Amino acid sequence: MKKSVIYKTSGILIVFFWLFVVAELVKRTNFSQKSIDVTHIDKKGSVENRSEEWKGIFLRGRKVGYAVTRINKISNMFEVNEEIFLTVNLMGSTHEILSSTKAELDEEFRLNNFKFSLSSGLIEFKISGAIKGNNLYLSMGEKGKEKTKLIRLPSKPMISAGMTEFFKSCTFKVGDSYCFPVFDPVTMTTNPAVITVVAKEDVEINSKLYKAFRLEMNFLDHPLVFWIDEKGKSLKEKGFMGFTLVRSSPAKAPLGLDRSKSIDFYELSAIKVAQRLTNPRELSYLKVLFDQTPSPMSVNGPRQSLTGRVLTVTKETPPFTANYTIPYKGKENSLLHFLRPEMLIQSDDQEIISLARQIVKKTVNPFLAAQMIMGWVFENLEKAPVVSIPNAKEVFTYKKGDCNEHATILTALLRAVGIPARIVVGLVYKDGKFYYHAWNEAYINRWIS
Repeated sequence: MKKSVIYKTSGILIVFFWLFVVAELVKRTNFSQKSIDVTHIDKKGSVENRSEEWKGIFLRGRKVGYAVTRINKISNMFEVNEEIFLTVNLMGSTHEILSSTKAELDEEFRLNNFKFSLSSGLIEFKISGAIKGNNLYLSMGEKGKEKTKLIRLPSKPMISAGMTEFFKSCTFKVGDSYCFPVFDPVTMTTNPAVITVVAKEDVEINSKLYKAFRLEMNFLDHPLVFWIDEKGKSLKEKGFMGFTLVRSSPAKAPLGLDRSKSIDFYELSAIKVAQRLTNPRELSYLKVLFDQTPSPMSVNGPRQSLTGRVLTVTKETPPFTANYTIPYKGKENSLLHFLRPEMLIQSDDQEIISLARQIVKKTVNPFLAAQMIMGWVFENLEKAPVVSIPNAKEVFTYKKGDCNEHATILTALLRAVGIPARIVVGLVYKDGKFYYHAWNEAYINRWIS
């Protein structure tokens, strides 16, 4: 089962690091910039010249990290620095994750430029960008070897790290809504955020009651909730799967982190089914009944279809007869797109090209070549969970990762020998549950998983 649309729009989602990976992979197959009507706000006065906010991060009652946002006002601009530290258990191993965002905003809190990094042990992801007019210029990679990308924007966006300062400029009234575009440096997309002031209520933090406005934003049919005090400062944020951010202090925020392995994130995100499957690898098809229509999902494809709430997946049966020899030399634009290199799928890298050619040798049959490349990836990559944004060049270097890294390097190697290839994300069945998974489709005579 495949997913095709993921949006990331607010600070709480940075904590939900699993979406980092999902959103990046989905973006590669469903890239779009959305044009929205932007709310024009009446500011309630000048904001602070300097501010610092600390929050503790909790997962189902256990403290798993902390965040700090520092903002300086310089003339008619804002400098934003946000750091988030998270410790999580993935498949029995503990990972420490640090994300850092440095951004410059204009006087209306719109993005001028930014630098973003995400590190977890061995691998560090970095990207920077600057806006000129309606164009966003992105840069990633080592100095002197940067990969660049131009994105045309429908309007100048905000960035999630700057939303706290935006809230301070608002005069909230119950029933008000705010609509603006938010740029996400991980997915490299701009998507709409619509936030509604739904109530004025008391919220308890550390046994103390605060008067607050309750703000809600719908995300993938799940509400994200913010509690903002009367000065516009964030008190609490609540999001997916029990992740919660709570106002804290510099002294308390980093303390008391739960480094136990009591909560496994993959298990936490798994979807249980009512009936276990017998011998699932031997099935020729699978039918799934959803409890509701999956509205944000586009699931129809070459091997699966959705009718109402019933999804049918049909197993593909090899061998497949190719209608071309590699490299693909057709003129179909929809296929040529999946031969081109991307910022994180560096199929034009000489080392990746050389490796791909070594693997397939003189094979020109795309089905046989794809099998050879898939076999090499399976045999040569260490199977281990990695918390980062998949990058084909880094996977080539470190030869380590989970399904995301396998799918990314496989896409790059397939494209390097001239086989149209793309990454697919969705769900895989194992032991009575469906788990997040990433895999590939290659074009042989049609798209084949």
